This record gives sequence, structure tokens and C-alpha cells, in this order.
Amino acid sequence: MSQTCRIRVKGQVQGVGFRPFVWVLAQRLGMQGWVLNDASGVLIEARGAKMPAFLAALKAEAPPLARVDALDVESLQAADLPVDFEIRASAGGAVRTRVTPDAATCPACLAEIRDPSARRFGYAFTNCTHCGPRFSILRNLPYDRAQTTMAGFTMCSACAAEYSDPADRRFHAQPIACPDCGPQLWFERNGGTTEGDPIALAVMALQAGEILAIKGIGGFHLACDARSDTAVALLRSRKHRPTKPFALMGTLDMIVACCAVSPAERSRLQDAAAPIVVLERTERDHLAPAVAPGYQRWAGCCPTRRCITC
Repeated sequence: MSQTCRIRVKGQVQGVGFRPFVWVLAQRLGMQGWVLNDASGVLIEARGAKMPAFLAALKAEAPPLARVDALDVESLQAADLPVDFEIRASAGGAVRTRVTPDAATCPACLAEIRDPSARRFGYAFTNCTHCGPRFSILRNLPYDRAQTTMAGFTMCSACAAEYSDPADRRFHAQPIACPDCGPQLWFERNGGTTEGDPIALAVMALQAGEILAIKGIGGFHLACDARSDTAVALLRSRKHRPTKPFALMGTLDMIVACCAVSPAERSRLQDAAAPIVVLERTERDHLAPAVAPGYQRWAGCCPTRRCITC
């Protein structure tokens, strides 16, 4: 016997692929109804014989970045529902839901960035519903592209196809972009743009002992070569920070090569939050002592797990 319910999902449920997750779940269980974002979170009206399984899966199978605090379920005697299941346009109202933080680049997106045959090869702003910017680009809730700083970037036909395909991990991914339609990188020196590959130019500058100001979606990040005493001293002088420890950036292999990393610390470095982790330094680190003068621990992070480093 079919059961009809209105379901209010509260928690961190916007910007995490929750609506497409609900759509796929409803297709699998043969449910009718709709799902939308509103100022309180996610609202669902659904009908189907497998309602208990549907309700259980909303928590048990939620997307990786979702945090479901509560499900408020109200039984309905009758409801005018579509024959199939729909993702409907968002509704407004007084904001009472949690904003999702930015997340580190997921393994699937990293694989695309590194794949010469992928259309997002080398593209710094690659993301999907499981990763990428959220809070940093949000202007207002509910979380829709029109409410973010991505509103000014019109999706190309390829991105639009991914965005509209329920089988794609970019289905309703609001920051979706590619080299043809999204934000671009550039390199500036002395107030003017320098021609050439921005990444290659940045690497050359770091190797030459220069300091980079990397503008990301969340602000500016200052970087220099942590192996260079001269570069670290110059950064300390310009920042007027004589002793405060700096955070190290490197691949996981680079961090392991200069720090003692426990299994728990390794797990934290690879977490979706991409935190800075305080690690025990080793005798083989080959880093400038001025990175953390007088300290026996380094603060490290793994930027291969994030779009914008610490």
C-alpha cells in the first residue's frame, strides 16, 4: 500500500548534491513526487509503497558532504503529485539552514585534471557535487547557481548536458565549469598580465625565490619555497612575522618525506575538509629552519586535495 509523506530534511543539505541524490533514490524505489531547496533545507513530497526504505536511505545513503540533522515526516491524506519524481525550482523564505563549507577536490575530479584526454585536463576550477567551493561563492540561500558568484558564467553545452543528466556526478552541481565557459587563471607581475602558462610561470617564480600572492575564491594566499632560507626570510620580513610558524604545502609524498605521519594524521590530510595538520618534524626534512623557528612540529597540508590551499 502506498504512503504519502511531506519530509523536511534539516542539516547540511544544500550544495552537497542532496536533491539529485533524492531523485536517484526515488527512481530506484519507484516513488512519485518532488524535491526542492528552500530557506529551511530540503523539502520533499513523495508517495510510494517503499516509503520506509526511502526514509531510511535519506540518512543512511546521504551524499559524502551531507550532514542530516533531522527528518521531520508528516503523513498526507492526499496530494497532487507528478506521475514521476521531479527536482523543482527552489523556494525562498527566512533562512534557517546550514551553509555548506568548501570541500577539497575529490579523487574523481583530480583524475580528470591529470588526464590529458579529459576536457578538464589541467583546469584549476574543476569540481562536482562531491567537492569544490560552496560557502566562498554563496551570496544568498537557497543554494542555486543564480545565488552564487558563478551566476555570471554561462554554462557551455557540454557542462549544461552534465548539469542536466541525473546519471552524472555533476547533476545540479552549481559551480560546474570547464575551460570553455568557466573562470580562468592568469599571472600578473608589476600590475600587468604576463603572457604564458600561469602555472608554469608561478613555478618559475617560486624556484627563483620569489613570493607569490595566489588569489583564490576565499582570499589571497602567500607562498614561497619552504626549502629556501632567503625566500622564507623575505616573507617573514614583508609580513612582519618574526617567529609565527608557517604552514607547509606539498603532495602527500612530499609531506611524508619530511614529517612523521601517523595513520590517523594521514587520514586527516586526505579528508574532504583538507585541514592543516600539525606534524612531528624529522631530521631529514631539508626545509628552511625559519619555516617554524624553535618548534619541533611542522604544520602541513596536502594541496593536491583542494582547489585553494591553506
